[in-house]
Amino acid sequence: RKEEEEKKRQEDQQKQLSVNITPEGKGKEIDVEPHPLVLVLQEQLEAQKVEQEKIKEEVKNLTEDQHHVLKNQEDISSKLNAILA
Repeated sequence: RKEEEEKKRQEDQQKQLSVNITPEGKGKEIDVEPHPLVLVLQEQLEAQKVEQEKIKEEVKNLTEDQHHVLKNQEDISSKLNAILA
């Protein structure tokens, strides 16, 4: 839910930034051509989103691996205790 709100806010900001209005242009026809800097920022934002998704997946995999290691450690420990008992 929070991510959806943040995404909506960012989209609204991008819409506002992409409309290039100069003080001389107020009240006249609005140029809806995005500013070149906005295009660069949008590309960078998209690249960051892709990278963030990769990192989230890696963290998820590491967490799963850690759970497997802990389970194996518990199994080995219980087997060792059974042998030593």
